[in-house]
Amino acid sequence: MIGFNLQKTKRHFTALLAEKYPQREAEQLMRILLEDLFGIDWNQQLMNPNLRIDEFQYYQLGEAVKRLLSGEPVQYVTGMARFNDLLLKVSPAVLIPRPETEELVLKIGTCLPKEKPIRIWDIGTGSGCIAIALAKHFADAEVIAFDVSEAALQIAKENAERNGVQVTFVQDDVLNPKSEFFSRPVDLVVSNPPYVCNSERAMMESNVLDWEPENALFVPDDDPLLFYRQILELANNRLTPNGQVWFEINEQMGEEMVKLCSCMGFDADVLYDFAGKIRFCRCS
Repeated sequence: MIGFNLQKTKRHFTALLAEKYPQREAEQLMRILLEDLFGIDWNQQLMNPNLRIDEFQYYQLGEAVKRLLSGEPVQYVTGMARFNDLLLKVSPAVLIPRPETEELVLKIGTCLPKEKPIRIWDIGTGSGCIAIALAKHFADAEVIAFDVSEAALQIAKENAERNGVQVTFVQDDVLNPKSEFFSRPVDLVVSNPPYVCNSERAMMESNVLDWEPENALFVPDDDPLLFYRQILELANNRLTPNGQVWFEINEQMGEEMVKLCSCMGFDADVLYDFAGKIRFCRCS
C-alpha cells in the first residue's frame, strides 16, 4: 500500500502535540485519534509496525491535531466518547461524560437490586450516558430521559439506538416542567444537573469553558441548589415507597445538600468519588 508509515506519522504528530501537552498525554491523544478515527487500536499498532495509512487519513490526522492544539477536547474532535462500556456520540451540544458520572452509574448499579426499578427518570440527560447505561443494567425498566435542549436530545436518541437500548426522550425544562411523565410514579430518579457556581469559572480549564455548553455547567452563586430543589420537589409526591433519588453534586455542597433534602422530607447521605471528594448524594 502506497501511503504513510504509521509509526513515523505517530512520532511526527505526537511531537507537535507535545508542544502543548505533556508527552504522555500527547501519546494518549494520538492513540485515541487513531482508534476513534480509523479503528486502529493499540494492539494493531504493536503487532504491525509496518502499517500504513493513506493520504486522506494523513490529512484527517493533521486537521485533528490542529484542533487539539487549539484546545478543543479530543472527544469533540473525534465526535466520540467512552462511558463505561458504551461508545457515545458527542458534540458541543452536550457535556463530555466524566469519570465521576461513570462512577455514579456504577454506584447505583451496585446499591440497587437488578429486579428494580420499574421506572427511571434521568433529568438533564445530555448525551444520554446515564439513561443508556441504566437501561443496559436494568433491562426491564422503563427509562425516561429529559432535557431542555433539542440538539442534546437528538444526540441522546442516536446514542440509544447505537447502543441497542430503549429510552423515552422528552424535551422539557425541569425548572418549568410540563411533561405528563412527571405526574407518574417513579422508582429511581437520577440527575447530574448544572452545579458549578459562576464564581468558580476562574478555576476551570479553558478547554471546558471555551467548548462545553454553559447551560449544562453553571448555576447562579445566589441559588446553587436550584436544580436539586426542583427535582426533589418533582420526586416528592411521585417517588414509590422504596424509591431513591441520586445526584452528582458540587464537592463544596455536601452539607448543604443534606440539609436541603432533610428540609424537603428526604433522608440523605453523601458519597465520595474515586478521588476522595464528596461527589454524590443519595436520597430516599
